[in-house]
Amino acid sequence: MASVTVTSVFGQANAERVNMVGRRPLPVHMQNTVAQLRYQFIATLLGVSLGLTLTMGPFAFANDPQLHSDENVAERAKGAWESGEINPALAILDQGIQDHPNALALYKLRGDILSTSRGPQEAVEAYDTVLAAKPNSLDVRWAKWSVLIRSGQGEESITELQHIARGDDQNPLIHLRLAQELRKLNRLEESLESYKKAVELLPDLLGWRLAMARARFDVLDYEGADAEVEYVLQKLPPGSPLESQAETLRLIFHGTSQDRGRRFQPDFSQDGVTPAQLKEWALIRADAWRLFIAGRYQEAEPIYRKLLKLNPKDPNASHQFGLTLMQVGKCKEALTIFGKVSDLDPTDELYADTVFRMGQCLVELEQWEEAFVHFQILYDEAVRSEERNKNAQLPPGTRVLDKKKIVRWLEKVRPHVPELANAKDEERPVSKPSGDPPRSTGLTEEEYAQAIERAKPHTLLDMGSLLMGRDADFSWFRFVIPASKVMRDDFPTGDHQFIPINPGDSFPTTQQDIYLVFGLVSASYDAVPLSVQCFLETSEMAGEPRVLTQDHVMMSMNDQSAYFRLSPPQTGWPAGLYRCALFAGERMSTDTQVDDVRFRIIQPAPSSKQSS
Repeated sequence: MASVTVTSVFGQANAERVNMVGRRPLPVHMQNTVAQLRYQFIATLLGVSLGLTLTMGPFAFANDPQLHSDENVAERAKGAWESGEINPALAILDQGIQDHPNALALYKLRGDILSTSRGPQEAVEAYDTVLAAKPNSLDVRWAKWSVLIRSGQGEESITELQHIARGDDQNPLIHLRLAQELRKLNRLEESLESYKKAVELLPDLLGWRLAMARARFDVLDYEGADAEVEYVLQKLPPGSPLESQAETLRLIFHGTSQDRGRRFQPDFSQDGVTPAQLKEWALIRADAWRLFIAGRYQEAEPIYRKLLKLNPKDPNASHQFGLTLMQVGKCKEALTIFGKVSDLDPTDELYADTVFRMGQCLVELEQWEEAFVHFQILYDEAVRSEERNKNAQLPPGTRVLDKKKIVRWLEKVRPHVPELANAKDEERPVSKPSGDPPRSTGLTEEEYAQAIERAKPHTLLDMGSLLMGRDADFSWFRFVIPASKVMRDDFPTGDHQFIPINPGDSFPTTQQDIYLVFGLVSASYDAVPLSVQCFLETSEMAGEPRVLTQDHVMMSMNDQSAYFRLSPPQTGWPAGLYRCALFAGERMSTDTQVDDVRFRIIQPAPSSKQSS
């Protein structure tokens, strides 16, 4: 059976159309990376010219040491590379490295070129050659990290971030990014230490302190978590958007939800369980998670089976296992697993997503009546939530049901259950999720009651959650990398990916465009507009921050890679810390924000050389 594309039920999608990313004007440095038919003759001449350069170069430049310098080699290689001639560029570099074995800049350039030509391991080896001689070269470390994170090498990328953090110890952003990446790999104790360092460097950014409070809570430091939230509430000015987030965390910390922190294991009975089995459970849980977020579902499946055999009441593992089964085409079994999740905790945010996934699987299995019931219950809750929050300003990070996405699934199911659909249309716009079932639904009362029981509505969907502190499985983005350049790599299949060049989190005030190159967790199921808005992040104040730069892209079906292009404000980049909010949908609001990313603009050091 074909696999089901996994998409989230959270977020909203409504907005004006924008040009598809594949059709948007390319930056100057990448306009020649896609061959055009009308330029074939010019390309042929260019190839001949480059070929003559390679074959006659030793003769032409033999009597001119200046032309044969490592700087000239780098310039010629860059010219060939940016013209789309990767193999000639590498050949120029190989000869240059042979002539100048100590020219580390040539190895760095070789790594950059290989990173755009599907040679990640070779690129890493080239960067390692530079780092062996200059271990504190931050631009090389960022380039190596970019290759590792894009190729799904999570543990190795963390190691590289740790090197960067040691070499750039006073940069708060690197400690924040390290905390977030460690959290994705469930290395929560190490993540907390990085949060502490970031907050120590910028103690006035109260949103960061709330993220650290959540990190403390997840390692069961309840007293410390509560103290951080109380500190924030005392410091917040009236009307701050952080107030509701802080209050939400305080409610969670004081036991008003089922959440007791990620290290809390109430359902794992240790009766009859040996220490070796407990250790095995902890180890394979981390292994399963790493495979899951890397999209290696075939490998993750047997590990989740073993994990749930050890602890069948692990709701997060059950949910991830259900998603894994959907991806490998086992929807029937996934329904059984999702059913176990829904039995565990009907007030958890995970629950609504589980109901949505069950609806998708029921569609795949053509069990139309039950599929309709699942999507209808989610739709009813979305309408109620919309009414409750009609005049409320929801804080950034608040998660709400995507009503339009649910409607699309209801419309897909509706032709197969006309009587049930018509019965729902005759009811009030917001129907109760329990009580007497509609008449003439095609289901018996018992079947309808069972469907309702399996899909109890989520009652806490309007609770705020911190984007920085949330679990990674809710994210749309596998990575978002700030960079000063971007290049496009086209595959023979027609797919493409975008590669960040000169990645990092710090840029000079003289920087022109900044690119946010991203990869999605899974391919887009439909044409989806994505947007970004960036503003200076300062000590928290009331009111809306002023947007300094923004961009929009349209993801086509099956797209997984694209980029945002951030142009500087008319007066140039003000120095400071920038927070960029990422949105899914045509409208940019707190309802549709799905992630964020940060970079900083700094004054260039007067005596330092700008890296290429």
